[in-house]
Amino acid sequence: MSDMTFPQPNAENVELAAANRRLTTAILGMTLLMGLIACLSYLAGRTVTQMKNGEESASRTMAPSAPVVVNPISKPSPLVAAVPAAVIPAPVVAAPAPAAATAIPAGSYLQVGLMNPSADRSMQLRLTELGYNVKLLPMENSPVARVLVGPIESAAREKELSLKLQSDGYQFFPRRY
Repeated sequence: MSDMTFPQPNAENVELAAANRRLTTAILGMTLLMGLIACLSYLAGRTVTQMKNGEESASRTMAPSAPVVVNPISKPSPLVAAVPAAVIPAPVVAAPAPAAATAIPAGSYLQVGLMNPSADRSMQLRLTELGYNVKLLPMENSPVARVLVGPIESAAREKELSLKLQSDGYQFFPRRY
């Protein structure tokens, strides 16, 4: 068999083993308790953050993005009749956009590029110096404007402008308005 002998349990060994078990149980219990506290803290913080973000996004979506236009009521309600006329504000009407600045004559054009006219007009100046009829067409909701050459009256004129723009080093594509 084997030469190994196991120590015989005595009172001293039994007490040491029991103390080790209690210490191990205490350490394991504290580890589990700390893990539970960490998980609950994480969940509570996550819930508060979601509530805070939810309140902010709700307040952002409730704010009107454009001026509110109040239409006059043809028949005043009893509530409106009870309020003096001096307290009721006048209807708010949005100002019409300037149509003359964005209007271009209908026809065919060659779009040479895009530019921000408030920042740099160098492309427009270079094309004008080369003898092109340049129009700027602002894009909706953007500071950028299309740089158009034209209007072009005929296919022969379009071919002539195309060859001239290519020889001057410009890339372009046709547009119709």
